[in-house]
Amino acid sequence: MRIIKSDLRTNQVIIRAETPTDLYILSTIIVNGDRVIAKTSRRVRRAGTEGRSGDESQRITMIIGIDVEGQIFQESVASNRLRIKGRIFKGPEQHVSIGSYHTINVGLSDTITIFKTEWSRYYLKILEDAENASKKPKIGLIAVDTNDVCIGILDNYQLNVLFQEKSGVSRKHSKAKVRKEQSSTFFGSIIELVQRSLLPETKNILIGGPGFVKERLADYLRNSLPKENLNIVIGSSSSGGNRIGLFELMKSEALDKLAKDFQILVEQRDIDEFLQRISKGTGDIAYGYSHIKQIAETGVIETLLLIDSYLHGTNQAPVSDIQDLLKTIEQTKGKLVVISSQSDSASQLKTFGGMIALLRYALSWEA
Repeated sequence: MRIIKSDLRTNQVIIRAETPTDLYILSTIIVNGDRVIAKTSRRVRRAGTEGRSGDESQRITMIIGIDVEGQIFQESVASNRLRIKGRIFKGPEQHVSIGSYHTINVGLSDTITIFKTEWSRYYLKILEDAENASKKPKIGLIAVDTNDVCIGILDNYQLNVLFQEKSGVSRKHSKAKVRKEQSSTFFGSIIELVQRSLLPETKNILIGGPGFVKERLADYLRNSLPKENLNIVIGSSSSGGNRIGLFELMKSEALDKLAKDFQILVEQRDIDEFLQRISKGTGDIAYGYSHIKQIAETGVIETLLLIDSYLHGTNQAPVSDIQDLLKTIEQTKGKLVVISSQSDSASQLKTFGGMIALLRYALSWEA
């Protein structure tokens, strides 16, 4: 993410999204009631036509501003985009009607101007962290066993699972030579995946899995790939070459040394700490919007974790109430962490109403 301009006197920030993660972050930043301006396309009738279909209309690129009433981040292999819907307040009058609805699609390399009534410290920190995170090296993860391999890439905010494939190695084949050839073919296919998908993004690769297959694969990669700046590390993982193996690698000490300040790892450590405090009954935790709202002004909240859907309003709390809560946490020097509703961490938070808090000390209060 690149912050092109930040002018808090006029409450505007101009941003260019450079990765799919940037688009997701923008989806948490832009809330109902904001104003955005961006380049977009709109189908208009040609002069002198009666609005018939077909060649009687054309799509024109223009700059349009809308008052935000909804947004959704769409992520796919083919394309990633943030769709923002709202009423038009600015645009070429010959092509648009002020007050009519329009949806702006923001994609990679697109620039968008965001206006807020007030840019809180919290939102500015999200943008600052996102810009700094783009400079952090990503890490390739490979979970492997004799039958399967699963490959993903980890950045500051998320784990993106890229491939999961079978090895084709037959345990039952009687000839060791044939099994060795099959293993060589399997490792060769992994090399192709690594060269195509990981090396353009990172030179840091963490490999894990049961048995000695991870060490054999690491040696194979070191002997087959360009050695310049290549950093291959073995991590502890007892699971196989699947998604579970990747998630287990994310808890290994080897990864913690490579990326201990990645937000995705920090938020998981906070969740683990929350669960440990529950099991010990220490009393220095809270969960659920209504309970956390009750105690926020006491200044007891050290860390608040919430699912991103809260930022856009829920049945439990409208956007304005959530904004007030976040301001209170900021003013009392608490840390705020927003978790993607699509992440594995979110499934843990949903058990506790989508919002949890680590407290500075145990607090007796009534529900």
